[in-house]
Amino acid sequence: MNASMLSVGLNVFPFVWAASPATAELEGVVMDWMGRLLGLPQRLLYSGGGGGVLQGSTCEAVVCTLAAARDRALAKLGHESIMKLVVYASDQTHVTFQKGAQLIGIPPSNFRVIQTSAASGYGLITDAIRAAVGRDVASGVVPLYLLGCRIPRIFT
Repeated sequence: MNASMLSVGLNVFPFVWAASPATAELEGVVMDWMGRLLGLPQRLLYSGGGGGVLQGSTCEAVVCTLAAARDRALAKLGHESIMKLVVYASDQTHVTFQKGAQLIGIPPSNFRVIQTSAASGYGLITDAIRAAVGRDVASGVVPLYLLGCRIPRIFT
């Protein structure tokens, strides 16, 4: 909530540093804080040559990470391979992930939902992931992205 109030109060769009230098610098500071909280190595922090970006919503973050994964894969495989890319998510994942995958060009038929259960705490089970990926690799498609989610949908 505090971040939302700050963002609304500043009312700027720091897409590039020149548009709002103070906000862009603040984003770097906040990303370093988050990186340190997560225990990331210095090289991945803004102050160490790495970085990141703050997104306005979960959906924006999903689209950005999916697009980055897609672009990296297609740079190696060739752009004609987009119809071979497959993404995976648990049955606890918010619908915005599937919509984000479609938005970046992943066909709905290449979206795999991996079932979870109360016994696993609704988390993904390694054997289920291996089985799904193994079937896909055997059929000639390319695993692109796995979204793990331990927070129930009602919280995303």
